[in-house]
Amino acid sequence: MNKKLHKIFCVFCLGFLAFSLSGYGEEKQGGLYAPVYSKPLSLEPLKGAFSRILEFPLKLVKWPTDQGILFNDRHRLDKKALWIYEESIRLGVKPLFGFTDLSMLPFYGAEFNLLTLARQKEKFPDFFATATILQCPSVFFAAGSEIGAQQIGGTGFHAKGLVNYSRDEKEPFYGLGPDTSRGDSTSYRMETTKVGMAAGYEVSPTIDITGGFDYRNVNIFNRAHDGKGDILHIFQGQNIPGVNGNNLLDYSLTFSRDTRDSKDDATQGSYQKFLFQFTDNPAGATARYFKYQLDMAKYLQLWSPRRILIARLFAEHNAEVDHGAIPFYDMAKLGGAGANLRDSETMRGYVYNRFYGESALLINLEYRYTVMEYKEFKLKTALFNDLGQTFGEIHEFQIKDFMESYGAGFYLSYARNTVVNFSVAHSNEGTQFYIKNKLAF
Repeated sequence: MNKKLHKIFCVFCLGFLAFSLSGYGEEKQGGLYAPVYSKPLSLEPLKGAFSRILEFPLKLVKWPTDQGILFNDRHRLDKKALWIYEESIRLGVKPLFGFTDLSMLPFYGAEFNLLTLARQKEKFPDFFATATILQCPSVFFAAGSEIGAQQIGGTGFHAKGLVNYSRDEKEPFYGLGPDTSRGDSTSYRMETTKVGMAAGYEVSPTIDITGGFDYRNVNIFNRAHDGKGDILHIFQGQNIPGVNGNNLLDYSLTFSRDTRDSKDDATQGSYQKFLFQFTDNPAGATARYFKYQLDMAKYLQLWSPRRILIARLFAEHNAEVDHGAIPFYDMAKLGGAGANLRDSETMRGYVYNRFYGESALLINLEYRYTVMEYKEFKLKTALFNDLGQTFGEIHEFQIKDFMESYGAGFYLSYARNTVVNFSVAHSNEGTQFYIKNKLAF
């Protein structure tokens, strides 16, 4: 019975196929005895169908973007917003806004130009004095001030003094090294007060050398909150240095070179930054180590400024001195979008602070394509791949420990400043979504 039904079904399918082809041929013939096709089949119809498939996701983005541009054009929202922003800066207040990796909540604040507010900037053009306040409810609060001068005496010398205070309400921690589990997660609260100074020399518009000295008081408390256990209980038997906080002295030297045509919307050039830092503990505790950090990227145009390929390398190593310890919060950290200085380094398929280690190696590849330009607006699509790992000593580096994430993004910029960076990334631990007002690099 089954064989009989199978034969009937096959005959039906063949008949339906023959009927369809005959009908299609009748539509194509120009006359009763004309051939069905006047020329051999070409790949053009296939190319057209393939192009429409590739264009479809972009059309989903293009339509609401076009509607937004038309609405903006009718009401001149870009000019009004730009006027408000520029007027605010002219008066000495720069608004700050963004989203955190930790909870997708917005942070907000402002940078105050104290000399401009006091109407003294024209008298002292080479000096600066700023105060900054940032807050993200239930995530962090930060405030700080910098006072200094640049181009001292008409030369390339610059110097500044600074004081910063920050309070992080729930910094996540998943253990040390590459072989950790998200199931063993905890979080802690950290309060940091930093006072320091820095001075340097700008060799050229693209090359700078800066040395600095900082004193930091780090206080860690409430190692068990939000229903999570204490670090010492979850990671019992492991050595997690620095869980009780520290007083630290940092001596640093930074060499940087930057030839990009834009800090936030580069289409060519490169940057290189090398940091060497020695950290000591004035109270005679065990914290004592060197930090070596390399961050470099190259921006390549693929036959057009609309198509940019970026290759980035980040490497960090912390080396103990005289059997000293490296506090876990000062170790290399990977995970998240990495678009802000306070974030861990860019591995977008993993959560913020996902991997801690004495050393880290990270490779980022990203392709950006400008799909639309309207006046000062640009809409770019991006495809990216992040590959990295954390480890202890150099000899513990292993190829098999590399973790990978990949994804796509849409970047909207105005006057070469990123307005919205929406990205989605995937890894073997799930999918992450980001909304930023900056690019990672």
